[in-house]
Amino acid sequence: MAAFGSTGFSGGYIYYWQGTPSSWECGGDAFYLFEFQEFVFDTGNGTYPSTAGKHNGTITPSCNISVSKLYTYPCAGTGGHTEYVKIWRGSEAIAEKTWNGYLGDWYNISFNRTFILYKNETYNYTICTGSYPQIIHEQTKDVEGGTITCTSFEDANGKVHTDWIPAIKLY
Repeated sequence: MAAFGSTGFSGGYIYYWQGTPSSWECGGDAFYLFEFQEFVFDTGNGTYPSTAGKHNGTITPSCNISVSKLYTYPCAGTGGHTEYVKIWRGSEAIAEKTWNGYLGDWYNISFNRTFILYKNETYNYTICTGSYPQIIHEQTKDVEGGTITCTSFEDANGKVHTDWIPAIKLY
């Protein structure tokens, strides 16, 4: 007797149908549904006060996260965005990208390649923002997908803060 099965992916689900032989589980007539879950690192919204500047800190994911873009939450009515981002671990640069200006998908920075941030590993970041990005006014914050900290933020006036986390999403 020939055995066959089919798989498919749609709407965030993986579908699998198993057919003959009849000695298989469910008599060879089984349909399985698996939810495909994509994890993101998302701080959610921030607040005012806000200004452009250079953010330094760490990200520790609570799950493996596949990353191809960085989104910066802007303050309402502004063009708050990231102009430069670097993510590294130890001496290894994992991703580095400069903003392309107010063209196309300007509110995201798209990396040249997809990379993975691994669960419970700590990564350093430098994010240089322009205009008025939303800010989380805490030194450390548990967020969707892990924890983010601020080690320093130097604002456009040269003042240094240790509780200005950029409101971002890595996905």
